[in-house]
Amino acid sequence: MDNKDNNIISLGGRREVFWDDYLVDTERTTARHRLIPPVKGEAAFVFDRPDEGHSISYPNVVRDSDGYKLYYITFDPSLAQRRYKLHVIESKDGNRWTRPALDFFPDEDGNSTNVVIDGLDDSSLCVFYDTNPACPANQRYKVLSMMFRDRKLDIRTLWCYVSGDGYRFGNPYYVTDKGRFDSLNPFFWKDGRYYGYVRDLHWVDGDCVRDVRMITSEDFVNWTDQVPLQYDDGFDYQMYTNNVMIDPRAPHMTIGFPTRYVERKTFTYNDEQFASLETKLRAGHTIEDRFTRATTDAMFMCSRDGVHFHRYTEAYMTPGLEDAYNWIYGDCYLSYPLVDTGLHTYSLYNVETGFGSPNPAVLRQYSVRKDGYACLEADREERVVVTKPLVFAGSALHLNFATSAAGYIYVDVLDENGDRLSDGESFEIFGDTTDREIRFADGSDFSAYAGGVIRLRFRMFDAKLFSLYFS
Repeated sequence: MDNKDNNIISLGGRREVFWDDYLVDTERTTARHRLIPPVKGEAAFVFDRPDEGHSISYPNVVRDSDGYKLYYITFDPSLAQRRYKLHVIESKDGNRWTRPALDFFPDEDGNSTNVVIDGLDDSSLCVFYDTNPACPANQRYKVLSMMFRDRKLDIRTLWCYVSGDGYRFGNPYYVTDKGRFDSLNPFFWKDGRYYGYVRDLHWVDGDCVRDVRMITSEDFVNWTDQVPLQYDDGFDYQMYTNNVMIDPRAPHMTIGFPTRYVERKTFTYNDEQFASLETKLRAGHTIEDRFTRATTDAMFMCSRDGVHFHRYTEAYMTPGLEDAYNWIYGDCYLSYPLVDTGLHTYSLYNVETGFGSPNPAVLRQYSVRKDGYACLEADREERVVVTKPLVFAGSALHLNFATSAAGYIYVDVLDENGDRLSDGESFEIFGDTTDREIRFADGSDFSAYAGGVIRLRFRMFDAKLFSLYFS
């Protein structure tokens, strides 16, 4: 991406984002990074079958020629010997979901269900559609799940079920033992290689800290050694899930919406005032004692090499206002991956359960702006964004941005040293769109600067800048 000799960014026509400082000259920029939480929407589905209960784990979405399939695990957490089942629901647009009537695993009365695999070892899961051109058609759908090689010794392995239609899965085969795997372990194909992001752990002062490791393979058989993910925020957070994926619009970026696990050492008067106190105590007594003190939220992170991540320390999603069934272990386990449900938006889903609740679990839909997980922002005073030196191809500059009614953005062109090149600024830019073509005030485009080394300067007030590209 960069010219290594002089640090000039060869942008070409690639979409670049403002979630990190890759494109930004931080010494000349006064706008600030801001995380943009998803917008809560309607209930997209209700898990109201008797065999589903409240323990709905790890919704995974696969897109194929027929639309979308969403897979999820069910189990009874109160049973010592849990029985894990993989279910599927379907949607044409990602907004309305229905159950297919399948006869593979009928219920006790002989009725059809939407179960596609019965008898999994664990609730761990990854379902993906294999886009490797060499993948046989009858193996396009892959379900990855943890199995115990030895429960007493806690030796874990990862196994794969395959299918050609997403419904009929054959017997599983062994994949790797390079991880602990008791989580959502995403896998995908990119640039001639499979990437897997798996659960493991390390130890700090005698306490285990759950973390994420990357493994890769060219053939889904032989896997590299683990590479631990690294973060720039200086914290050793417990990463319960990772939800690492390729960004759909900027595929050179790897993004993640991990679940952060926090387990406080003691139970205090603050805990006693939670509306969910009874739920916490019941979960701690019925399942594990740590559930009395554990809470979870979701984060956002991004990477340019798949290993070193810029991670926002503030939460991307929190459990929200306290009620009788939140602020407990299991909040904010976001679906995987993003689902394209609109011109300007993606969808993520969160399963709202509530251990012991009389109400069925709900699949809640959240709206996410395209390129809009984070931004550079100017709020109550004018600020500037200045890019590093770059070279682009094309004539038209496109911005993904948002302003208030009184807010604005102006763009001008600087030379490599930061001196102004353009005769004038752009038109005043205001509004809210994921794609706006920008011109100068005299109506001219950016073609005069194509192929040369320039910087862009954005002058902003009450505005957010998400991404740019040239065409």
